[in-house]
Amino acid sequence: MRNTSIGLISRIHAITHRWLTEELASAGLPGMVPSHGDVLALLLANGEASMHELAAFAHKTRPTMTVLVAKLERLGLVTRRKSKEDARNIFVSLTDKGEALRPVFDDISRRLIAFVSSGLSPEELMTLETLLEKALSGIKQADSNTGENQ
Repeated sequence: MRNTSIGLISRIHAITHRWLTEELASAGLPGMVPSHGDVLALLLANGEASMHELAAFAHKTRPTMTVLVAKLERLGLVTRRKSKEDARNIFVSLTDKGEALRPVFDDISRRLIAFVSSGLSPEELMTLETLLEKALSGIKQADSNTGENQ
């Protein structure tokens, strides 16, 4: 991979992160960041998830996920409860206020896709998605091999 590819990936990440943060603030959610969106996405899809599931979905450590969920809890968007079977397991679910974000979340997601894909033809977008999926698959494989060697 050329250094320009790394720079492009970094710039795309920075620009989309800034865009999402601004959009969340404009939607009345100041202080929220894209990582909070990962939590909300899984909860909007499943209704409830364990802290472990949330961390795996968002590719975050459990301590980082604890901080993210605590912020969402302070905002009144989620609640936490201990498992009845094992008090070490914590489950997170949306509050009514969190569930009410569904249309806002869907709108921001739709506009993010349009923002990122502007300037690409439908064929180019399909090619980009295919290549990104291949790159992610390769990274996951390399990462799992690294973990096995440690």
